[in-house]
Amino acid sequence: MKNRWWLMGVMLLVVFALAGCGSNTGHDGMNMDEGMMDPLSVDLSWTPEQVKVGQQVSIEVNVTQKDKKVDKADEVMIEIAKEGDNSAHEKVAAENKGDGKYVLEKTFASDGTYSITSHVTYGPQHTMPTKKLTVSK
Repeated sequence: MKNRWWLMGVMLLVVFALAGCGSNTGHDGMNMDEGMMDPLSVDLSWTPEQVKVGQQVSIEVNVTQKDKKVDKADEVMIEIAKEGDNSAHEKVAAENKGDGKYVLEKTFASDGTYSITSHVTYGPQHTMPTKKLTVSK
């Protein structure tokens, strides 16, 4: 019985040692040596800066990592929520325009203050900067 416990202990030690000797890949097979862990930089903006009801607005998300433009983000979503109105909430995918730029064209039907959040996922990272947009009559 004593030998059996000793053998099980050795087997567990071997399993843990082998698990720690893997390559530098993440859980989804990405090579972590390729700079995936460098922090993302996300710039959220819109044009025009002064927005009026019924006017088309271009919401832009520019994504970089270590001064390189990220053209292949896994997901870029724009979340729009009107303050004080829980029913006025949406989350829409931004269109990849290349060169690290993702765009959503939007027209606001009512005035007020909106919370604009860009959800950017790239590899193991997710970032979600938020800015306030005021839409006037």
